[in-house]
Amino acid sequence: MENSSLEKPRQVDGRRRLIDLAAALLLAQAAATSIERLMVVRRDKLSFDDAYMFLRYVHNIRHGLGFSWNLNGVHTYGPTSLLWSFCVLLLSYLPTDPWTQLLLGSWACSIAAVIAMAWAVTANAQSTWLRRPLLTLALIAAPLFASTLFQGDQFNGMETMLATALCALFLGLCLLWRAGRIPPTVAGGVGVLLFLARPESGLVTLLLPALVGWLPTGPFGDEKTRREGRPPLRSFVLLYGVFCAGVLLELALCRLYFGTPVPLSVHMKGGNAYRGYADVWYPSLMLIAFLSALQLFVAALVLLARRRDLRLVLSGLIPAALVFAYLGTVTQIMGFDSRYYVPYAPLLVVPAVLVLDRWLAQGSAESDAWPGNTLRSRGAVVAVLLIFFLLFHSQAVQRKFRLLEHGHHVEYDPAQLRIVATAPLPTYEWQPMMLAITDDLIAPLPPGVTVASTEVGYLGERASHANVIDMAGLNDPQIALHGFQVASFLKRKPDLIWMPNTSYTYQRGVLFSDPALLAQYDVYADAGNYGIAIRKDSRFRAAIQRQFQIFWAAFYPGFNPSSYLVRSVKWSGQQNRVRDR
Repeated sequence: MENSSLEKPRQVDGRRRLIDLAAALLLAQAAATSIERLMVVRRDKLSFDDAYMFLRYVHNIRHGLGFSWNLNGVHTYGPTSLLWSFCVLLLSYLPTDPWTQLLLGSWACSIAAVIAMAWAVTANAQSTWLRRPLLTLALIAAPLFASTLFQGDQFNGMETMLATALCALFLGLCLLWRAGRIPPTVAGGVGVLLFLARPESGLVTLLLPALVGWLPTGPFGDEKTRREGRPPLRSFVLLYGVFCAGVLLELALCRLYFGTPVPLSVHMKGGNAYRGYADVWYPSLMLIAFLSALQLFVAALVLLARRRDLRLVLSGLIPAALVFAYLGTVTQIMGFDSRYYVPYAPLLVVPAVLVLDRWLAQGSAESDAWPGNTLRSRGAVVAVLLIFFLLFHSQAVQRKFRLLEHGHHVEYDPAQLRIVATAPLPTYEWQPMMLAITDDLIAPLPPGVTVASTEVGYLGERASHANVIDMAGLNDPQIALHGFQVASFLKRKPDLIWMPNTSYTYQRGVLFSDPALLAQYDVYADAGNYGIAIRKDSRFRAAIQRQFQIFWAAFYPGFNPSSYLVRSVKWSGQQNRVRDR
């Protein structure tokens, strides 16, 4: 009897050591994959153009111009994430190139996000298995680091991973607050930081504590819930008081400092700001791609959640659903790798792992364990979901979703440019052209020159000595708050215009067809893919012309620039319904 009683703990210890070894191997593999990917992506310049915008603001802050986009020191609320802006300020002191600073920042935050999700689980776990950080980290890190979507967001240089880490931290703190283990002010303070990282996350901060605190554990509550009680009203008031006070203070300070309480992107990406925009971004496709990356966690929720898990699951799913519904109303330009959705991954991941934890803690001997038919039904649902996520990668399936979501969009006829040449200029890929326009044409120009473009991230960082008019409006209060008006734009006398990206069909039409453009500028059709205009009376004309010739010789040898000088323009202003493909 004595030997058998000793044998059991030894078997348990042996099993735990084996599981710990497997977890360590999984983590090592995930870490190796992530580090290898970092080494690969840092070899080339960061391709995510918007990320460079943060560096331009940081440059001006460090040179005494305040939080401004241009050399006039006008405070500009361009970045959506104020918190990430200040993180980039710290990163800018690293002795390395700018794109590596951004890559290291977002990569470090991705590590922090996985650790925060694992902490949220271990701090609230009931089983001895998932109170152990090593196993919990492995369960979360292995599938996430293997996901190409998550890898893309690890290295985009944006605030995505910072917001993901804060969302996980906030969720974990709310669960601890519900259990009476931390003061409500701590959760409220982290909620403010989450708002500063991604403003739409305010929906999560407003809803999650209420759901965690007030929802019963089952459909109608149970005896255990009544025994535990809910947090007292004073605790709710403190949590929401800290959050609301922080948000109201931030809005008031931004109103005083920037002249607008919300980022300029809020004005531009809602409503009809990008009239006639040709590239269509599909929120439903990006949401499904996001869920596909989390399919193991989604499957765990469907397969394992029981009545007692209702509060936990709904506390994550309801705020996530409302944020996703809001994101469906936004023009998600540069929404690669579902980056608008990824910050809210913890609202699915943490509940899924905690549901598994409750199975490990209590097994299936509970009174609410399923009968066999329930297991078969849930297994069938999970199988259907996994098959759907597999089929979703098919181009034919994605095309069906595009047709269901929009079916068509509106574009404007292109302006007809009369030039002498009969053969068009060659067209180049976006990134090499953006690099060349910046490095060969604009960066060598004298300080104080003013250029205008819709592609302003890398350009703005590299040409920090130039004034840059962001014709897309994300970093320009005049355009963001009052719309793009050609007369107002030309009054600002940009010395050089890299004409709007061809996706901006309406903006290109009204700008090209305005008689004042050809009266004031020499316009070279299709140069730099979109067209380049040089102001005739610019004080920098000689320097611009010299760099323009260098750029032209590199990209268009054998073509005569004067043959592509625009003589006249016709534009019908006609709208066309274009079928989505």
